[in-house]
Amino acid sequence: MDSEANSTQDYPWGSEANSSEGMDMGPGCPSGSFEAYQLLGNIDLLVGGYGTLALSTLGVCANILAISVFCNKSFKSNFNNLLIALAVFDLLFLVVCITESVRRTFEDHSANTSSFSGLATQIHHRLFPYFLYPLHNILLTCSIFMTISISIERYLAIFHPLVYRNRSYSWNLSCHILPVLGLSVLINAPKFLESQVIYDGENSRILPTEMRFDRNYSIYYQNWTRFLVLGLVPMLLLIFLNVRVFIAIHSRKSSSKEMTYSTILLLIVAIFILCHMPRVALNIYEVFDYEQISECGPPIWSMIFKVFSNDILPALNSTINFFIYFLAGKKFRRSLLNLVFCQNDRQDNILSKTSFRTADTRVAGHAEEAAKKVKEIIEMKKTGVSRSSSII
Repeated sequence: MDSEANSTQDYPWGSEANSSEGMDMGPGCPSGSFEAYQLLGNIDLLVGGYGTLALSTLGVCANILAISVFCNKSFKSNFNNLLIALAVFDLLFLVVCITESVRRTFEDHSANTSSFSGLATQIHHRLFPYFLYPLHNILLTCSIFMTISISIERYLAIFHPLVYRNRSYSWNLSCHILPVLGLSVLINAPKFLESQVIYDGENSRILPTEMRFDRNYSIYYQNWTRFLVLGLVPMLLLIFLNVRVFIAIHSRKSSSKEMTYSTILLLIVAIFILCHMPRVALNIYEVFDYEQISECGPPIWSMIFKVFSNDILPALNSTINFFIYFLAGKKFRRSLLNLVFCQNDRQDNILSKTSFRTADTRVAGHAEEAAKKVKEIIEMKKTGVSRSSSII
């Protein structure tokens, strides 16, 4: 999501590599004041460290509760199963956010084995380049693509109900979840080669690799590929799919339940766009101002902006879906309260097996029931006629 190793987006060495002492400024480059860098450090500590840590912890608890509620038998539906998958990706993403916030807030940039905390930091350093850092990017990509996949599922349910009804038992896994996982790993495979652990005696530090400094890699992968695949294209797809779904549901005079379900989906997408738009905007800036950033490094304002766009806002997006379900779904609220207070949930009215069923699907169901009734009446009449004839 960034243009250069000097850029701060998504990198464990960002705040250290861009300090006022370590910045490699070219001739004629503006230099930030000491107060500006001090402000950056405070914001990075309070917002990117403590703030993200607290929000991610809340999000982990919220997603665990959401998964527990949706796993209830009364919530079994295609749509709710995809919501479970989204909650799992968000949960794992927030867990990695917690480890990064702990590193940023409590750990030193260099670690040694002379103390228990130094040993823990060194273990974290060994895991970060080859596991935690790539996994963090993979899970963020999974969350983005899973939101698109859910929108596609709703689009198919409304505009192609025959295809939707004839789906196989493994439809969700093979057509919605596995493609998301596969694409996320493929897109983020280079992340495994971007950072490394450097040892100086007993001390260890995390630094970028030579590949990360390569100009072509920065321009074509970091800038354009990730901007298009994880920024522009997902935003356009979500807007297109959900605007069409919203218009179709309202034009067909759907029931109040259908309106509620479409509102929930729109809220999920709206919050997603609001939380990820700043990240995309910062990426656009880095794409078109690559030469200046490459020569002088990112300006202070972009590093401050990054703390919000790449740290706390993605964590907020992974946390807030639970509150959308809670506010918009009466059955979700009731089931959650029953779960918390260990009571039995006997009502299956909202978000049940018929949750998020489209108007087309419901009409088709009624038509099938009516056809069965007509067939039964005809058979009864035939049976009555045969009996009367036999009596005569």
